[in-house]
Amino acid sequence: MLVTWNDDYNLGYRVVDDGHVLVIDAINRLNRATSRAHRDGEVAGLLPLLERQLTQQFAEEEAFLRLLGTLNFSEHKAEHDHFLSVLSHLRLLFNRGEDVASALMLNLVCHLVSHLRGTDWDEYGGGAKYLAA
Repeated sequence: MLVTWNDDYNLGYRVVDDGHVLVIDAINRLNRATSRAHRDGEVAGLLPLLERQLTQQFAEEEAFLRLLGTLNFSEHKAEHDHFLSVLSHLRLLFNRGEDVASALMLNLVCHLVSHLRGTDWDEYGGGAKYLAA
């Protein structure tokens, strides 16, 4: 496995943590794909799953952040919107027959590092702030 989920990633808010687990799983699935056909099969399954699950996760997370009155809401939402737009663009390219597995994996890794360990980590205080949520 390229990335392994561990308790250090746990922010304490289930819907957010579940989304991060999904991203890590997608990274690992793409990393294990050894041929173009295998990569395309993974991408075909992962893109709609990621778009559906992350759209739902981001909506729930944004509702929660609105309730909290977070000061960084606009930035946080913009990161969500940007990532969903990247996934949508990759889906369009994939549907045209392009090999997008590497670009998808790179964007997933960047999202994991910048959003999970950056924005989300700052927002949720490493899980300590909202454990009861």
